[in-house]
Amino acid sequence: MIFTFLLCGSLLFVWSESEIKATFTGVIEEINGQSAVVYVSEDEEYAVYGIIAVNLTKNPDETLQVGDKVKVGYDGTIRETAPIGISTLTVELVE
Repeated sequence: MIFTFLLCGSLLFVWSESEIKATFTGVIEEINGQSAVVYVSEDEEYAVYGIIAVNLTKNPDETLQVGDKVKVGYDGTIRETAPIGISTLTVELVE
């Protein structure tokens, strides 16, 4: 019974961590393997702006290139690194 309780609790923790709490739209400036540097314009009304590191493995079916406009979903946490670090949850191409 204790094992079942711990298993359910850990599953709820993992599920709640992967919830999208914020998004931004930017342009891919550089691609390095499975990550990209995305520029988010200052005049956009998002919680973050500037140069942001994005994990492209969250959308393996999409072929993204430098210059593409993307919408990125993340968990709301911003790491104070250079470039800005986030926990990427979704990446989608914007037309």
